Amino acid sequence: MNAVRIDPPFQRAVIATHTGYFQAGPLTQDLIWEQYPYPVALQSLLDGNSQSMIMNATPVAAIDPPQAPREDVWINKTGSTNGFGAYVAFVPKERVGIVMLANRNIPNDERVKAAYAIITSLVGGR
Repeated sequence: MNAVRIDPPFQRAVIATHTGYFQAGPLTQDLIWEQYPYPVALQSLLDGNSQSMIMNATPVAAIDPPQAPREDVWINKTGSTNGFGAYVAFVPKERVGIVMLANRNIPNDERVKAAYAIITSLVGGR
């Protein structure tokens, strides 16, 4: 979110991870992150982070040329391993984000709903 200055090699790496390479259903796939046009509907986030999206083949279309990093996106990533769960989401344009860590595997839809409620309440007054 450009909150701190970082050395050019690291900045190039961050830019690469915020570049859109594929369109898959409701989301744009970056190298690490998934992004959605902002403002985003909760249902789009739920669809993009659903078990169906994770476990089933999803048609993709290459973005050519790749989409340059944007400020007007919701960027997120879920993660789970060995019973632990995480969700990271941020909106560069609003300069707001959340990191959720749990010592148990809370379903993705519950993580997404909670983060959406928190972020939208924080930016609602802007």
